[in-house]
This record gives sequence, structure tokens and C-alpha cells, in this order.
Amino acid sequence: MSVHGQIKIRTSAEQKAIRERERAEKLRLYLIEYENILNNRQSTDLFILLKQTENILSDHPDCFTLWNIRRETILKLDNEQQKEYLQKELQVTQKCLQSNPKSYSCWFQRQWILKQLKDKFDLNLYQNELQLCKKYLG
Repeated sequence: MSVHGQIKIRTSAEQKAIRERERAEKLRLYLIEYENILNNRQSTDLFILLKQTENILSDHPDCFTLWNIRRETILKLDNEQQKEYLQKELQVTQKCLQSNPKSYSCWFQRQWILKQLKDKFDLNLYQNELQLCKKYLG
């Protein structure tokens, strides 16, 4: 039997149990990291906070809260650092879109980045963005 062009392979109860344990462990680690970020976001170094949120978002790009924390953190940086991190943020979002090209929160983040770069630093990167949209959504 085929579902969406994929052949369905029946798994044993043992394989299913192993997969469930792996998923439960991933969820446990995610929740620990997420709680750590939320509890320490005011006291943590800004650059550490950006790295921590990037680590989670690379696997879970749909978490709006973490994107909001990243925006808030980037805005706390001085102008030169903001410009640098906004440009890095384009790479972060592109990496996240590779795992989930239809992540609304990730696309929203890219839109925010492009607006910040245009308004604050007069960088217009919209032509590149159109090519990326064609690649991921075309």
C-alpha cells in the first residue's frame, strides 16, 4: 500500500516502542532547554541566549516564542552588532527553512530581518529573497 508515494512499512511493536522512547527523550531535552531559556533570558549573556535559541530552532523552527526572544535580543545589541547579527539571522532562518520550508514563524522572522536591514542600514536584499521563495515554495 502506498501513501503519498511512500510505501508503508509495518513495524514491530518493539521498533515502535524504541521510536517512542527516542521521541520522549528528544521531547524531554527540548523542554529542559526551553525552560532554561525562559527562566534565564534576562540574566543570560545576549550572545549565549542567541546561540541557545538557535540550537532549539534548528530542530523546531515553529516556536514563535523563541523567535520573539531572538528579535528582542538582537534589538538590545549596539548598531554594528545588530547589523552583523541580522545578517547572520538570515543564515539561521535559511537553515531552519531547510527542515521546515512552510514554517510561518521562520518566514515572519526573515521578513522582520529584511525590514530591519532596509530601514536601519539601507540594505535591500529582497531580490535574493524572491529567489529563496521560489526555491522553497515553488
